[in-house]
Amino acid sequence: MPFIVYSENNLTSKNIADAIKKEIEFEEADIVEGMPHFKSENVDMLAMQEGVLDASFLDSCIKTDLIIFPCSHRSAKGVPSFTVHSEGNWSGEAMLGGQPKRLSTASPDWMLSALRNLVKNNATELPVLYEATHHGPLLKTPSFFIEVGGTEQALSDKGYAAIVAKSIVETLDSAKDYDSCTFGIGSMHYPEKFTRLALSKGYAFSHIMPKYYAHEIDMIKQGVESSSISIDKAIIEWKGLKALDRNKIIEELNVLGIDYERV
Repeated sequence: MPFIVYSENNLTSKNIADAIKKEIEFEEADIVEGMPHFKSENVDMLAMQEGVLDASFLDSCIKTDLIIFPCSHRSAKGVPSFTVHSEGNWSGEAMLGGQPKRLSTASPDWMLSALRNLVKNNATELPVLYEATHHGPLLKTPSFFIEVGGTEQALSDKGYAAIVAKSIVETLDSAKDYDSCTFGIGSMHYPEKFTRLALSKGYAFSHIMPKYYAHEIDMIKQGVESSSISIDKAIIEWKGLKALDRNKIIEELNVLGIDYERV
């Protein structure tokens, strides 16, 4: 049974969880590692006091096939949006949870369903986008983040939180239809091309490696393998990559036996 894990100390996360509780009837259950635990017919919910970026311990205290993290989205440029993404760190730094050069297990079919439901329920002008894989926690259990934010108004708006909540609830009941399970390489942090491919062609992206980490060739194998569904092919956003990086990426994909598609 899936778990929704939110933070009581994160206003956006709590607003989303409160909105989910209006959609689904929960009962209090046994506390898990000091965390309030709520159960319903098709999903459990845990309330963390600390931030969810440091929730790598969840593998050892809950048994589930999926963890969904409703959370706040932060944007350096102050651009509000709804986002969906996997977790992990491509480089030797782990400034926001997880571990250096380690990726969590992605849940590409669930993320595509969440992306579609965000688009369906979005009655605002905010864009709906995949984000490149970034930050913690580090988990073997398949998981993903679904977020809203980018501005202070977006972070606190209960209407936006309700859109995320409704999308999560519908994702739990949605068919996990996809055409191909893919690994994205070479985008910016907000991969608009990959998002369009997902929505138009049914490409379920697992991890997305942005172009500024494309030189981390040793991470490609992990990017391919860290998925709850086997990767069919890599999608390479060609134009933004250096020729040297492209060649090395293709060499590594060939070694791994993974086809690729240029976009």
